[in-house]
Amino acid sequence: MPPKRKELPKLAPPTPLEWDRLRPDCWSSVAGFIILEDNNTWTAHLHRNTRVGKGWTELRKGFRTADKARRWIEREAED
Repeated sequence: MPPKRKELPKLAPPTPLEWDRLRPDCWSSVAGFIILEDNNTWTAHLHRNTRVGKGWTELRKGFRTADKARRWIEREAED
């Protein structure tokens, strides 16, 4: 009879990011920030690999709303 497999503990779902409004055109969280550009689109700046001290910022432009830019950062931060 084969040995019984160990079950992995269930992981809790990630907690949502808390967003602070720094200015009327800028939102910030621990995972990154979004800013409103002159052409009325939002640009998302995602902080990557900051825990080991060799971080960089990933940039994505052209979001029509702040919610879409925030959701992109939240999705990417889960990875």
